[in-house]
Amino acid sequence: MNLLIVDNKPIRRGAQMFGQHFKEFLNANGHECMRVFLYHPGEETSMLPLDDRDVLLQGNKNHPFELFPSVQPKLCRKLAARISDFNPDVVLLNGGRAVKYGAAVKRWYYTGRAVFVVRIIDSVVYWNTSKIRQWYSRNVATPQMDGAVGVGAKALEEYREHYGFTGPGTAIPRAFNFSEFGEQGSKTDARTLLEEESSGNVVLFLGNITRQKRPDRFIRVYRQVQDRLPDTRAWIVGDGQLRTETTKQVKQLGLTDKVRFFGYQKNVQPFITGSDLLYISSDTEGVPGIALESLYLERPVVTTRAGDVGMVVINGKTGYLCEPDAESDQAEKIIELLLDGDKAAEMGREGRRHVINNFNLSDLAGNYLRFFEEVQQKHT
Repeated sequence: MNLLIVDNKPIRRGAQMFGQHFKEFLNANGHECMRVFLYHPGEETSMLPLDDRDVLLQGNKNHPFELFPSVQPKLCRKLAARISDFNPDVVLLNGGRAVKYGAAVKRWYYTGRAVFVVRIIDSVVYWNTSKIRQWYSRNVATPQMDGAVGVGAKALEEYREHYGFTGPGTAIPRAFNFSEFGEQGSKTDARTLLEEESSGNVVLFLGNITRQKRPDRFIRVYRQVQDRLPDTRAWIVGDGQLRTETTKQVKQLGLTDKVRFFGYQKNVQPFITGSDLLYISSDTEGVPGIALESLYLERPVVTTRAGDVGMVVINGKTGYLCEPDAESDQAEKIIELLLDGDKAAEMGREGRRHVINNFNLSDLAGNYLRFFEEVQQKHT
């Protein structure tokens, strides 16, 4: 099968990492897959390495046409030319602006045989509150989609309800590439590498410091944990628009000596291994790769009930699910695991088994290929 993946920017985030791993798997197993990125990542330091099967179209994400008519005709023509040259069986639109560009190209610029499949990576209800954009998505973009893949059942259901999609759809969670990590290593060695004290507890934030990840909630909950367990520190691994605001919050709460900001990291394994647990404070998620990574390395996860995170974090078995606004409950669950090392270790071991059994890249890649074939059959 020939697959072309349309993506936004080549950055180290969940959707893009999936695209990279999926492409590598397909090309290693007798298929042909290439990726086309709409925009240059700019000053972001987390750029993915590109190879000869990647194309960067160099679009300007701040171009005024992004607001009206919502796509740049020149960028549409570039994308249409790449699709035509590659002649794929399937075009996979990997969330975000890739969806509107893929829809525009299919409607106005492309006359080939490929089917277009949207990948829903998060809650469309959360991200699309604009009445104008909702109208565009429902009446212009969605009718061009031949199939839809949600990272979870909730994401797919919201896409159907929000945009009126009635075509073939399926839920396939985020795949995990086990080869991404080597040997687990010890907590002590990881902390030595990161120049961190070997004693005490560490709660980990791993992700973009942006509004949907709610770093403000993370800091407030950590404050409650630190009040009860003063020998607990917080690591924030990532960067984003709210970095400065979060730093100010840390200072205002008198936590400057307890919270370390590490910025974007290409290799997150030492941070997970060196921590005691991962805490996800988000308002919205798809199926978070950070939870898969943490559980694979046997670190339990305390998380809000965001999106389809419950597919990864099994409440009471691999971690704890808490209501988003129940910050005291989140703090109590974190404290419980920090005080009960045996329970945390068992949750970590169960989490690793859960990830290995249910999120294997080779198994889930097969699910994608079977769904693509189903969509193709409906359009022959």
